[in-house]
Amino acid sequence: MKLLKISAEGLMLFKGKVEIDFFAEQRVMSNNCDMLSNVFDRIYTNNIISVVGINASGKTSLLKLISFSLELINGQSLNNIINRDVLSESKKVNLEITFFDEEHGVCKLQSEIVSAQNNNLEQRLVFSNEQIWAKKISKVKSKKDIVAFGESDLFKERDDQAEFLQDDTSIVISISKKQKIFVRDLIRYTNTNLLRLIGDFPHQLIAFLDPRIEYIRYDEKRSEAKLKFYDREEIPLSSPQECERYLSSGTVKGLNVFINAMMVFLEGGYLLIDELENHFNREIVATLIRFFANPSVNKKEATLIFSTHYSELLDEFERSDDIYIVRNKGGIAAQKLCDVLKRNDIKKSEAFKSGYLEGTVPLYKSYMDLKEAIINATRIVETNDDGH
Repeated sequence: MKLLKISAEGLMLFKGKVEIDFFAEQRVMSNNCDMLSNVFDRIYTNNIISVVGINASGKTSLLKLISFSLELINGQSLNNIINRDVLSESKKVNLEITFFDEEHGVCKLQSEIVSAQNNNLEQRLVFSNEQIWAKKISKVKSKKDIVAFGESDLFKERDDQAEFLQDDTSIVISISKKQKIFVRDLIRYTNTNLLRLIGDFPHQLIAFLDPRIEYIRYDEKRSEAKLKFYDREEIPLSSPQECERYLSSGTVKGLNVFINAMMVFLEGGYLLIDELENHFNREIVATLIRFFANPSVNKKEATLIFSTHYSELLDEFERSDDIYIVRNKGGIAAQKLCDVLKRNDIKKSEAFKSGYLEGTVPLYKSYMDLKEAIINATRIVETNDDGH
């Protein structure tokens, strides 16, 4: 299964309707299709989606919306979805998710989600209305046809009288129960950099991140890891917290990220990472991106979706229909870079940092106010040091 488009309306955090699509809008040529997956015929999706914006622009919220949609498609009940907080304080959300399924073709799930109280007066999310449309790929002649559905394409409608269906479980399980989307979601680990001890780590990965390490092995019976540096005694690690004493934050994050990347390369699916550049140098980040763009590595056409403040990473992208610029001015809004940046003679990173793309750099007034505050604070410190 492949995500094609997400459209959401009624989210308190967002400004009006927010739309995220995953298919390639720009022309696909033989020399620029490495970062793409051919879904069917001439329809391609991007294997890498980058969400870029300044602090507090809404990058994490956009990632959470994507994660929420993936879990919903997989049949997870609303109140068990980890990133359901993206719907917080929203009275009614209309969510449309368009996706491709091998058996049913191009499908669209339209869900109306509301907040309701249970008998214990606890707030919970429930479906108030749902429909699924499905059509054969022969009906799709252009990209516009992907999201166009007629009455004859209606596949299933929600019937809350059905005893087997919980009020917070989507009818999409009638499609996805046979084939779920493989998802590795690292959003919740953005501010928690602990090594997840899930098995032996490949020597090649360890050598890439820290060549001083001989091996890291995991003993399932003892629930204990073994860390070995060259020319040093083996170190037992009984908890992930102990790793901080011996491994750099970059090594810890690198092991977590690349192990999860290897999982999606093996299974196909989606890897979501918030603030990818945290704890990493640019080359390590660029290496991960290049792996997802390399068809000999990414054989199952997995998709990397990440947010970043690091605009230089944009220059790793040959295309601009796989980059979302996020701004927050009276609500979060997201735009594809190809819809904003029409000129080809400007480097993507320079357009972002220079302010050519409105709302992508801190306001000049804010900069000047901060500068003045620092100058005044420095004067106060100097005065106190002089004893006056």
